[in-house]
Amino acid sequence: MNRGAVLTSLLALSCAGSPTSQEDAGTPHASDALKACAALRTPAEVATIFSAVERLNAMPAPRNPACFVAGLPRPVDAVATISVLSAQPAAGRESPRVFLLLPGLVVSVVPDGDGASLVEFAEWTSSTRTLKGELKFPMPDAGFAPDAPLTRVHSSFGVTTCGLCHRNEVPHPTIDGGFVSDAFRPDPGTLVPLHEVAAQHTACGEDAGPRCEMLHALFDFGPVRQGAFADEVDLFVR
Repeated sequence: MNRGAVLTSLLALSCAGSPTSQEDAGTPHASDALKACAALRTPAEVATIFSAVERLNAMPAPRNPACFVAGLPRPVDAVATISVLSAQPAAGRESPRVFLLLPGLVVSVVPDGDGASLVEFAEWTSSTRTLKGELKFPMPDAGFAPDAPLTRVHSSFGVTTCGLCHRNEVPHPTIDGGFVSDAFRPDPGTLVPLHEVAAQHTACGEDAGPRCEMLHALFDFGPVRQGAFADEVDLFVR
């Protein structure tokens, strides 16, 4: 299945209920830094790992995961999970791992805890398989190399750390250093409804701590909708 068909499948299975939305102009609780990140937002899609790196390198200070999220085009579909069985574990129900379903690309972030310094990427190569990558913050002063997400997950065994969980890993046919493996969707028992995450954002109020900064980055700059992975994507059950 081509990328357009994958996107159609993902969007068709996104939120069956009402969207969770915020005003595009931001809110009084968003920091000036986040507003600056959102102000540089363009309609251009962040549809590949390489385009995500370009967007990250173009960010203003503080050049962190929250700034990246604030600058993503809206509306955006999101899926939250409390699963800790990942290199980017959730830090509890108040700080779940959040998958952002972009056109052709899934980006995941965590507001707090051990996974908060990471941004993970999965670029669809078919309806059930993805090219994997990861970045760790703080960001280098010179920015990230274009292939940094791919090399970050390399191991000394000629495969990637992602392949420890994601089955059937093989080199990407055209992207040097890239590896493709089976995609997973979260176990339904670990899912957190988006309205609960939105309620955590509301409870932040003027809190400018790192956890609330990510929640403000997600909800303060345009519509966020309950998303869903396609049913054909394997469940992550361990």
